[in-house]
Amino acid sequence: MLRLFAGLAIPILLRQRLTLLQGGIEGARWTERENFHITLTFIGEVDAQKAEDIDEALSSVRTEKFSLRLKGTGSFAQGKYPKVLWIGVEENEVLFRLKEKIDRALESYGVEFEKRKYAPHVTLARLNHVEEGKVAAFMQQHNLFSTEEFEVDEFFLYQSHLTKNGSVYEALREYPLG
Repeated sequence: MLRLFAGLAIPILLRQRLTLLQGGIEGARWTERENFHITLTFIGEVDAQKAEDIDEALSSVRTEKFSLRLKGTGSFAQGKYPKVLWIGVEENEVLFRLKEKIDRALESYGVEFEKRKYAPHVTLARLNHVEEGKVAAFMQQHNLFSTEEFEVDEFFLYQSHLTKNGSVYEALREYPLG
């Protein structure tokens, strides 16, 4: 079985900049620099045949190139504890259009995928029973964080390998935009 998602790569210089933000929260499991990405659609576990359908579906997606900017911080909670600390993505109409086209293409091939409300972000850390105050202080300290725009001219099909130290992501296929 393959654990798959469609996503965008983060340029190396921005990944290096994101690592400079990491620290100051005891118990946080910080994302490795090579794992920074923006998920477009999480698909989940599929067999090799379904993976071929996914590749065909994603190959059919067409949209223009666009620019993105990372901006701000936030967290996702589960219950009363924050679970994920993230860097946001400045609102972008073309990004949402790309996401919609990917989802429609997957649906047309009968591919099941996660359908929660889309909140584009880059996961900075995963948290396990970390004090809410420490997370709030981190977000306040970095709430004005912003990057320069970067060009998005492709998206990827990634495989997520689960390890005892967290997930490792491997780009399986590249789909050009424009």
